[in-house]
Amino acid sequence: MNILVDGGLVVSDKLIFDGAVAIEGNRIVAVGDSNELRKRFSGFERIDAKGCAVIPGLINTHTHAAMTLFRGYSEDLTLFDWLNKRIWPAEAVLTPKDIQIGAELAAYESLLFGSTTLNSMYFYSDEGSELHAFEKAGIRATVGHGFFEKTVEDGLKITEEMAKKWHGKDEGRLRVSVCPHAPYSTGPKSYIMAHELQKRLNYLYGDKGKIILHTHVAESREEASVVKKAFNVDVSGGVVVYLSRLGILSNSLLMAHTIHLTEQDISVMKVFDVKPSLNPVSNLKLGMGVADCMRLLENGLKVSLGTDGPASNNTLDMFETMKIMSLMVKGLNCNPTLLPSKEAFKLATEYGAIALGYDDLGAIRPGYLADIVILDLNLPHARPVHDIYAHLIYSVRANDVKTVIVNGKIVLENRRLPNINLLNFLDEVERVKEHLLNRIRATVV
Repeated sequence: MNILVDGGLVVSDKLIFDGAVAIEGNRIVAVGDSNELRKRFSGFERIDAKGCAVIPGLINTHTHAAMTLFRGYSEDLTLFDWLNKRIWPAEAVLTPKDIQIGAELAAYESLLFGSTTLNSMYFYSDEGSELHAFEKAGIRATVGHGFFEKTVEDGLKITEEMAKKWHGKDEGRLRVSVCPHAPYSTGPKSYIMAHELQKRLNYLYGDKGKIILHTHVAESREEASVVKKAFNVDVSGGVVVYLSRLGILSNSLLMAHTIHLTEQDISVMKVFDVKPSLNPVSNLKLGMGVADCMRLLENGLKVSLGTDGPASNNTLDMFETMKIMSLMVKGLNCNPTLLPSKEAFKLATEYGAIALGYDDLGAIRPGYLADIVILDLNLPHARPVHDIYAHLIYSVRANDVKTVIVNGKIVLENRRLPNINLLNFLDEVERVKEHLLNRIRATVV
């Protein structure tokens, strides 16, 4: 399908106030003045974007998508109580169908909220998974099977099978990652094996897109001591320094959270161009602290943003995430000049794409992948428009998303998902939830 998004305020490398974007196949082929492109691409299907902003799709670089099923299930607990007493016991009775339904719910929520790419870590099965859900929903995604010290051998085998079957599927829309869970739950030899697998998979399948290593790091204040106690390792200098001694750091390593970092940690992250994904809403809700976004940016790191899972956020709203990140940077530093809106927007677009190994995503440019969001500005809270970037961070709401294109295909049109009866699907979600709760209750002694 060839598409012309026509007549909107196009947020490209420069702002085009009566602009258009031409899409051929899954790529952007032209960006420019509406009148000019309308003549050049007269045979393309036209989407009227008058009164709208046309922006690159938002990129959520850390989540656990299928955990939509646990939205609101476990509240007001510390991280380790949240995991050990509620989440991990509940996950033990999940079925592949549960995971697929939860991920499908996450995909529709994300598309309705303007996110076109998810980077998710959860559990894979051929019988049902996040990848199956994302293939159906039409969203772009990088997906890894999370594994722990006790499940590392199976985890590596499953990851290899996933990569063979899924990596690069649907013109590269779906990718696979390698996902050791965290330094406190996954030991040093397991991280080394994960890194070796990542290198091997990139050798085999890297021509279909980079395969990243995705893990949680420095989420809690106690993490270094927990790691030392669990695996009897040297954590002097910080958790990232410990991982650097294992030889696993690289520019294709994405670290989620990175809240409690030492100066040595940041130095080695800079040397290896590690990609930090900050998750401000989830971190605030779990009382974990606040990542120092400005310190990371000032060290030249490509910071991106994630929502974390819907069990700890409790939404997949990247507009909210951008706003809260911006406000925290300014408020905690008592400096409103920090993290200007244009830069904040890049955290959820261009920098997110780079973190996931793309060099042709996250911006509206000729040659880039056609992941585009059309935002309705014909709303009281969205007028008048002075600075569109400030508007995108502080004024626009996720519910303003009108139409979404992923990989050159329309996956949301006038706030309607064209290939799903949403009300029927939400009824199915409720049935799955009840069956899941019954299984959880049956395991309680």
